[in-house]
Amino acid sequence: MKRGIMIGKMVAIVTAILLLISFSVSAREKNELRIATWEDVNTFDPGWMTSGERELTIMTCLYNGLVKYKEGSWEVVPDLAASWKVSRDGKSVTFHLRKGVQFHKGYGELTAEDVKFSLERMSDPKQKSPEKGQWKLLDHVEVIDRYTAKLVLKNQKVNLFTSALPMNTGMIVSKKAVEEMGREKFSRNPIGTGPYELASWEPKTHVKLITFKDYWGEKPKTKKITFLPIVEDSTCETALKTGEIDVGRSAPVNFKSFRKNARFKVYSRPALKTYWLGMTLSHPPFSNLKLRQAFRYAVNVDRIVEAAFYGTAKRADTILPPGLPGYWTDRPVYNQDIEKAKSLMTEAGKSHGFKVKLYVPASDAEKIMAEVIKADAVEAGIDVEIEVKEIGAFNEAANKGQTDAYIQFYTATVDPDYIMRWFAGTSWNPSQWRNARYAELIKKGASEIDPKKRANIYLEAQKEIDKDCWAIWLTHGTKFWIAQKKINIGKIYPNGRLAPWTMGLK
Repeated sequence: MKRGIMIGKMVAIVTAILLLISFSVSAREKNELRIATWEDVNTFDPGWMTSGERELTIMTCLYNGLVKYKEGSWEVVPDLAASWKVSRDGKSVTFHLRKGVQFHKGYGELTAEDVKFSLERMSDPKQKSPEKGQWKLLDHVEVIDRYTAKLVLKNQKVNLFTSALPMNTGMIVSKKAVEEMGREKFSRNPIGTGPYELASWEPKTHVKLITFKDYWGEKPKTKKITFLPIVEDSTCETALKTGEIDVGRSAPVNFKSFRKNARFKVYSRPALKTYWLGMTLSHPPFSNLKLRQAFRYAVNVDRIVEAAFYGTAKRADTILPPGLPGYWTDRPVYNQDIEKAKSLMTEAGKSHGFKVKLYVPASDAEKIMAEVIKADAVEAGIDVEIEVKEIGAFNEAANKGQTDAYIQFYTATVDPDYIMRWFAGTSWNPSQWRNARYAELIKKGASEIDPKKRANIYLEAQKEIDKDCWAIWLTHGTKFWIAQKKINIGKIYPNGRLAPWTMGLK
C-alpha cells in the first residue's frame, strides 16, 4: 500500500509540473477567473448531463430555466418565467415568459416553442435522454402563444419545483440550434440564454466562458471564466500555491494548512453527495446475496471515510442525506465483523475465500478508499484487485456491469426522488439491480402530495435497497473550496456548489 502511495505521489508531481507549464504558456487574461474542476466535461447538453460534479456548475453559467434556486439558497424564484399559475388539480402549470430574452450567438429570441422543445425531447423515449425518468409524468407542453407555455402532466409531480425545473432538467435550449446542428454537435457547441457563453473548449485542457453581452439579467461580475480540469488534489494544491488558479481544492489532510495560510480562504458546506461501494449483481461473485452480505461485514466504513476525508466527513448508512424527507433515522448500521463475514462465505460455499475486481475513478479520495477496502477485505479471505480508470472509461465499464465492484458518487438535490429514481430504471444502473417493488415505490413517491405518506414511501424504498444489499453506503461528504484571498467567492449554494456569475476579483 505504501509503495502504491509513493508511486501515486511521484505521478502527481510530474502531472503538476506539466500542468503548470501549460498554464504558463497560456498567460492569464485581464478580468479572468480561473476555477479548478474535478475532471473534464463530457457534454454541455443539460438533457444529457453525465455528472453534476463536473458539468452542472458550467451549465448554470450557460443556461437558464423557467425557475431557479436563488443564489446561495434552495429558495425557488423566477428565472425565464416572469410568473406562473398551477391548476387546481395540480396537473398543469402555465408559465408566462419574459420578453426579449436572447439566445447566444445570434440564435434569436426565446419563445414558448423553445420551452416545449427542451422539455419534450427529454421525455421522448426515442431520444434516450438519461433524464427521461425525471419527465415520465410530463404528457406534453402546450404553446398558448409566443410567450406562454403550459406544462400538462399525467399526474401531479411533487418534485416539479424542487428538483425538476430548477436543475439541469429544467434548462431551456435553443430549438433552432439543436435542430440545425444535431444533438451531438450541439453537445459541444451549447446555445443557451445564460450570463456566459462558450468561448472555447479544449478537452482535458480548459473550458473558457465569456460574458454574454445581450444577457437579459444582471451582468456577471467577471468577464471571463476559465474552468481547468485537474484530477489530482496535489496538482490542484500546487496550482493554488503558485497562483495559477484562483479557486480549487486540496486533499482533506491539507485543509488545515490552507486555513492557516493568510493567502487563502477556505469555504465548506455539507455536501449533498452520496458515495457508495457498489456490487454488480449480474455475475459472480456478487450475484450471490450471501457474498454481498459478507463483503458488507468485511469492510470498515468508519475507517474508509476517515482515511479518505481525514475527519472532515461523517459516515453514511443509507442513500439519503440527513434532513431530507424519508431519511431513515433508525436504519441498520453495519460495522465490520470478520467472523460474520466468514460465516456467510461458508454458507455460500466460499469458505476458502473469493476474488473481487474493484474499479475506481482516478481521483485521490476513491483511490484511498479502495486501498482501505482491500486491506480490510483480506482479513476475511476476500482478495480485492483494484483497477484505477480514467473517468470516462470508468463510467462506461461500471455502467455496463463489467466489474465485480466499484466506488461511485453523485451529486444530488434537496428532493429524495432525484437521489433515488436513478436505480428504478435502466438508463443508469451500475449494479445491474432490478427490484419491481422499488421501482413502483419511486413511481408512487413522485406523485404523492401528502408529505408524511411520501416520506414513508422513500423509507420503504430504502429498506428494499438494504434487503438486496447491492450497496455499502460510505458518506455524504463535505464540499470544500479554497480561494485566493483576492477572490470574492460570491454566493455558494448550501451544498457547496458555486454561482460563478456572482464571483469576482476584489
